[in-house]
Amino acid sequence: MSATDDEKLLARVKAAAAMILDEYLTCESGHDSALYIEELKAPRLNPHLIKKMLTVAMDKSEKDQDMAAGLISVLCVRGTLEPEDVEAGVELLLSSLKDLVIDVPKATTYTARFMAHFLEDKILPESMLASVKDLAGADVGPEVIKSIGEMLSLPLPVTQIKSKVKEIIEEFYVAGDLVEAERSLAELNSKRSGHEAVKRTIVLAMEKKNRERERASVLLSAMTRVYGSEQFFEGFIAVLRSLDDLSLDTPNAPALLANFIARAIVDDVLPPNFISFVPDRLVASERGKEVAGSVKALLEQHSSTRIMNVWGAGAKNSVEELKESVNALVEEYFVEGELKEAVRCVQELDAPHFGHEVVKRLVYRAVEKGGEALRQALTLLKALLACDAFDHHQLTIGMQRSVMGLPDLCLDVPDAPERLRTLADWLAFENLVSPSFEQAVILKAQERQEDGKKGSTDKVQTYAKFIVEEFLVCQSGRDAAKSVTDLADASKHPELVRRILIVALDKSETERTMIADLISSVCVRCAMEPSEVEAGLESLIKQMSDLVIDVPKIVEYVGRFIAHFLEDRTIPESLLASIPNLAGPKLGPELSKAVGEMLSLPLPVTQIKSKVKEIIEEFYV
Repeated sequence: MSATDDEKLLARVKAAAAMILDEYLTCESGHDSALYIEELKAPRLNPHLIKKMLTVAMDKSEKDQDMAAGLISVLCVRGTLEPEDVEAGVELLLSSLKDLVIDVPKATTYTARFMAHFLEDKILPESMLASVKDLAGADVGPEVIKSIGEMLSLPLPVTQIKSKVKEIIEEFYVAGDLVEAERSLAELNSKRSGHEAVKRTIVLAMEKKNRERERASVLLSAMTRVYGSEQFFEGFIAVLRSLDDLSLDTPNAPALLANFIARAIVDDVLPPNFISFVPDRLVASERGKEVAGSVKALLEQHSSTRIMNVWGAGAKNSVEELKESVNALVEEYFVEGELKEAVRCVQELDAPHFGHEVVKRLVYRAVEKGGEALRQALTLLKALLACDAFDHHQLTIGMQRSVMGLPDLCLDVPDAPERLRTLADWLAFENLVSPSFEQAVILKAQERQEDGKKGSTDKVQTYAKFIVEEFLVCQSGRDAAKSVTDLADASKHPELVRRILIVALDKSETERTMIADLISSVCVRCAMEPSEVEAGLESLIKQMSDLVIDVPKIVEYVGRFIAHFLEDRTIPESLLASIPNLAGPKLGPELSKAVGEMLSLPLPVTQIKSKVKEIIEEFYV
């Protein structure tokens, strides 16, 4: 190419630089800016392009100057520019600084600001500071260096944004408040914060467990209401560029990033062909190839449902989802008999706090099948404890729940007590549970026989205890509703309500609130009618004079139940008028007063409803 052609191309690049900057300041599209530069097909002149953009920016406002510096950082993230281009462009700017200050008196301050921004974004090496004096000259060089030092000791706008984004994301991982995180990011009101928030969300999640990684994927999906597609593209590319550094502390960073990308594609956060837009240089690297290959394999070999669970079932927050996963792995274990696979599946749940459910489901299924299945259950329980999938406390809770559910098991498996006692005996022999479990099974079997002789009242009492204990452990309204339905006699529902509330009287305040929620939940699921709750509550109120001897705070407790059900509209307000007659002349007025005071103060359920209403109304606004 001739000298004349070079001059023409350079002039075209400089003209394009001014146009690209003006376009970006209007539209803030890093994608469009990258396309314009690629259409120039003059990568060797990128330093001149950068110098011209920064020179043009000097005639702009401080905000526009920050945006110009931000554009160059974004173009580096996208791979359109290289850090070497930025360094060479800044060198050209420094070399012309003595002439620039004639027309732009604050050129040294602006140049220092640009350099501080690039240093903060790590697209300019710190070693360049040593050459500033030689490049800019003895007159203005020291002034530039001094200004950079002052700016780096103070929070630059880009530094403030990064710091605020990090603070918001870290708080989200602690509190798990998605709405608050989304609101706080939106309040930053900065496109610059977009790719930084995406990058920070992923990088911080890599250092955590699958539960937090699932939260991160959910947050990324929520961010689509705050940021555009370009910010997500640039954020993921920024993580890809940092893989070498991230892999030093997190060796499996490429695999984790591939999971994030695949999940983001399924969640419509990234386009399906995202990898094809990644700069060739990044995909060509060893770790880039690993990420691209893993993403392709995930998308081709697994369904969307599988990718939605890429962080494991244990990362989900829903108890119902966890229960479904536990049921599936237990069934597969008894069909296939593969111990290592079953252990792996439990470990993938990453829910050691839910070990009691694994134990209960495993024991139930083994008792139902009998024979060799009991030995299989013992083998798996030993293996799970040996690899710390859960601890002995979870095993104990699971066995307690199994014993509590013995009456249900006996309906389908008459010799369930004997089978469960055998398994408990084996576990005790292995020193995995207390020998008392064998006796507990015997007592529970005897209780069942006695309940059968005494009639349906004791059956209701047994159901009440079982439903309460099960709900306090699992908090599953669906299982509670199923247990009520299994009673198969709606005429016993009022008695069941009374029994459940009596059981609650011996619990803590938190547990009493949970049990009141349980009854409301059962009504919402139509397993019980509000009129049945009302009838059960009336029976309890009539019994208060007898119960007050053993439960001195009976007025307060029953008053809280009534207030809770009134707030949930599970019982009618007309019940208040009948309290004096039901509770008697002594306790009646006290109970009415207690209910009145509680309804004038915000109950826990009232506070929750109020907060939910506030959030939804704010969303519509």
